[in-house]
Amino acid sequence: MHSRIQTTLLLLVGFLFALSLADCSGCSKGSPWIGRRGLNLVKRDGRPKCGTTIGVAPLAENSVGGGYPSDYRGKTRRDVLSKRNLVSFPEEAAAPTLAKRVLPTFPTDQAGQDTFMVSQVELAAYDVVPDPYEGNDINSGQFRKIGGTDYTTDPVTLGLGRKKDDAGNPIRLTGCTALIVMSEKAVWFGHFWETLSYDNTDEVFQAYVIDFINNGGTENPDEQQPLAAHADDFRGQAGTSAWILYPVAGEVKEGDGTFVQVDYSAKNTRLQQEVFRLTGITAAMTEYTPDEESTNTALGRALYQYDPNARDADPNNPDLPIRGFRFIHEYQDEGIHYF
Repeated sequence: MHSRIQTTLLLLVGFLFALSLADCSGCSKGSPWIGRRGLNLVKRDGRPKCGTTIGVAPLAENSVGGGYPSDYRGKTRRDVLSKRNLVSFPEEAAAPTLAKRVLPTFPTDQAGQDTFMVSQVELAAYDVVPDPYEGNDINSGQFRKIGGTDYTTDPVTLGLGRKKDDAGNPIRLTGCTALIVMSEKAVWFGHFWETLSYDNTDEVFQAYVIDFINNGGTENPDEQQPLAAHADDFRGQAGTSAWILYPVAGEVKEGDGTFVQVDYSAKNTRLQQEVFRLTGITAAMTEYTPDEESTNTALGRALYQYDPNARDADPNNPDLPIRGFRFIHEYQDEGIHYF
């Protein structure tokens, strides 16, 4: 009798072991990270493009929107838009109130990091992805002042991955590009749709990305501020850093079902050069692997947090700086800069 029980248990253990191997075929062996550059990720057959494919109108000469189509100019922004059914954010969203105004610790385990990014991005006062304009996706550039003589005494939080599409899924980085520029005085955080800006000609990229960071946009000026107009808040300032987050080269699925190879590294090198020309900061070029299914993980999410009370004051060290900001993208915490 005991022999039969032992045999049954051994068979069950063997079955479970084989099942675990099947589930992890293609996993990155020996690493707790997912979605990080350099891992042996599961190859996808091809991803859909990020954003809605729309016809791009001819570029207008001397357009005030940095080369935006002329029919966009001078139109009043609508507060409620049907495209994507995004939740409209108030003009002055209240900053999240934490029980203790100290930046929370980024976990060391993957499950904790997933929970952290989902919850903290959800708490962000603003989402970097703007509402569509008259049914069309638009790029964004959000600017916030945090330092200098007029520095804010309130927290500043900008997230990417809070807004939802019409299916209720969070809009994360799944092929689009994000740019963030930071210093002890300010932060500029932009989002560029793949179909609108990158999956097109060099002329369109110039207008919708390079000219955009120089001139801003006209569809929603509050969320389309030019980086160039605030360059003095970054050039030569303390605590400067910048990141360009863009999709790894690979296959994408066209609307007709065919697949094409895309590689945006050259265009983002041009973006890196332009950011340096404007601010004197060399942005870190950081690839990510698009993932459309993992909606409840850190994948595709990014978070900027500033708090004037980023850590507790030390009575034994009155000169200890307590203001601080940080940037986290997916599973990478770039650390807290105190000042």
